[in-house]
Amino acid sequence: MAVLTPSEAAPHLRKAYKEGRLIPFLGAGFSVPLSLPSWRELTGWMAKDVGFEADLFELHGRNEQLAEYFDRIGPRNLQRLIHEMTRRFDSAEAETKRKSSPTHQALARLNWHTLYTTNYDFHLEGALRDAGKQAVVLASFDDFQGPRHPGACEVIKFHGTLEQPETIVLTESSYFQRMALEAPPDQRLRADLLSHGFLFIGYGFNDFNIRYIWYRMHQLRLQSQARRAPNDSGRRSFFATHGPGPVQPKILDEWGIDVIQLDPTDKTASVAELLQLIG
Repeated sequence: MAVLTPSEAAPHLRKAYKEGRLIPFLGAGFSVPLSLPSWRELTGWMAKDVGFEADLFELHGRNEQLAEYFDRIGPRNLQRLIHEMTRRFDSAEAETKRKSSPTHQALARLNWHTLYTTNYDFHLEGALRDAGKQAVVLASFDDFQGPRHPGACEVIKFHGTLEQPETIVLTESSYFQRMALEAPPDQRLRADLLSHGFLFIGYGFNDFNIRYIWYRMHQLRLQSQARRAPNDSGRRSFFATHGPGPVQPKILDEWGIDVIQLDPTDKTASVAELLQLIG
């Protein structure tokens, strides 16, 4: 079981980064400095729209189940929800905060060839462009087929992008459809897993969807073990967290993931400092 401090993890992260073999995989927690709406705020908006008390609505299911219900009881409800998300996630206020966000600045200073994110908004690619770098968003089949600048960082929107509502993974049904890992972003992930380690930032241990990705990563590792040299354990990935506890590091260690314990007293600063240690 491996729980590392940022300074202990830094040599491993730097080595993978210098080799071009480290890929960040970023979740909603990475964007805390932007004060974007939480899932609770979005379910509250849905509840009000359909005549529920927000606290009572939350008791009836997980977030993706509530979005599924909201979609099914009205023909254009999902489109209206995505419109509301776009209005609030991609606001001028959030864009202003991004330009001074220490996490986004630290990320954009580094030279990445690929970023993954389950976030729907445009702030990751926006941060890269703020830093004068090229970025291209990949979410749909057409995106993966289209032309792009050879030096651009490919920002893979694993759960879709608000700019293409048809790509959004939001309802329970859409999550189930992705379980087979056959969509274009899934195929790219499978390829990247063969030769890269990942740095997960902005996720919780109870995030079922990201845990399924970790499980599938482990399965792919097991499938390839027979083709490795006896002393080659494969590339490990890293999960940055502010409170690992005793249980989760053991599970993740079995899946080839080391836990990095960040300072919980200033979460934003600790994430920025971890990125600054990379290069």
